[in-house]
Order: sequence, then structure tokens, then C-alpha cells
Amino acid sequence: MLLEENNHRKWFAIVYLVAFFLLEIMVITNNFIVTGFDQTAQHIFSSMVTPFNTKLFTIITFLGSPAMDVIYLVIMALLFYRIGKKDSSFWIAFILIGGNIISYLIKITVKRSRPTGKIIPASGYSFPSGHVFGTMLVILTLVFLVLPTLKSLSTQHIITAVLIIWLVIVAISRVYLRGHYLSDVAGSMLLAGAWWECSEMLYLKYYDTIGNFLKLNNTNQ
Repeated sequence: MLLEENNHRKWFAIVYLVAFFLLEIMVITNNFIVTGFDQTAQHIFSSMVTPFNTKLFTIITFLGSPAMDVIYLVIMALLFYRIGKKDSSFWIAFILIGGNIISYLIKITVKRSRPTGKIIPASGYSFPSGHVFGTMLVILTLVFLVLPTLKSLSTQHIITAVLIIWLVIVAISRVYLRGHYLSDVAGSMLLAGAWWECSEMLYLKYYDTIGNFLKLNNTNQ
């Protein structure tokens, strides 16, 4: 089995969900606290706009785009399947498909307009950020499924730190390019965390049933 029982998982999911829904309500109602933080962040990043920064963040936002996140996760799923880790492969596919559906449904429900004065074209609604949501799912997959296969704990910690920095940089790129508000990227992190924890609980609850149905016995066990 890929995951082990963890009594704290349910509480993590609840905290993520409650925090996300509180933020979502504040976004929908144009709460002055969220609006103030968003405007302050936009003002700060507006003072940083230069041709070099714009080119750099454009590249970063491309590498962290939903399309690229799908590619990263599909590659990981295929590699796990190839080495016989079928449960990991199908679970990654479930996280990817389910997460994208949830993110899209929230976008079309909240219908938050994107910031004005976008530096590069961006279509669709603003809350939550698909770039940050997908990037965080990729990072969580790497941290909890891929990195544990490395023998060196120090290497795992270093790579984890680099991945966290990458998540922050992708989030900054979305605000800098005015594709999203600060609250959009914060909401995406909370939503991704909630979806990850809920996916783990679903995995543990239905592992035997789905495993027997799809015959997901790992060939290298």
C-alpha cells in the first residue's frame, strides 16, 4: 500500500477546507481585508516591473502553467506504472483529473474577474489560480511519492526546500504578471492542500475495493 493510516490527516483536511472556504467567502463579498492585501501586493509588484523581470516571470509562469503541470504528472504516472507501482500511477491520475475538475468548478462558481492591466494575456476567471494549484499538486506528488525513494534524507530535505521555493516563485509570477491577485494564489495553495489530504483519505478507504477491481497489485512488492 502506498500510504499508511494517519490520524492527523483528517484534521489537516478540515483546516485546509475551512481556511479555503473562509477565504472564498471573503473574496466573493469583497472583504476589505482581502482587498487591502491584494491592492498592497499589486502596488509592491508594480514597482518591480522591468523588461528583464517580465521576461523571467513569463518563462516561470509557462513552466508552472496548468498544461505543463499535467505533463509533469502524466510523466510521473507513466514512470510509476512502468516500474510496477500501479496504485501510485492510478492515484496520480485521480489527483490530476479530480483536482482539475474541482478547480474549474470553483472558478465558474466564484466568477472573479482577473486584475486589470495584465502584462501578458490571460483568459478565464481569477480565483483560484490554476498555475499555483497545479504546481502545488506536482510538488506534493514529488515530496510524498518520489523523494521517499531516495536513500539520503539530507538530499530529500534539500530538494523539498527547492520545490517550496519554486512554488513561491510561481505564485509571485502570477501576481507580478497581474494574472491573479495575492488571494487567488493563497486560495490555490489551501485548495491543493485540502484536495491532497482528501485524496489520501479516499485512497486508504477504498484501496482494497478499487485495487481488487482494477487488479492494482504492485509487481515489485
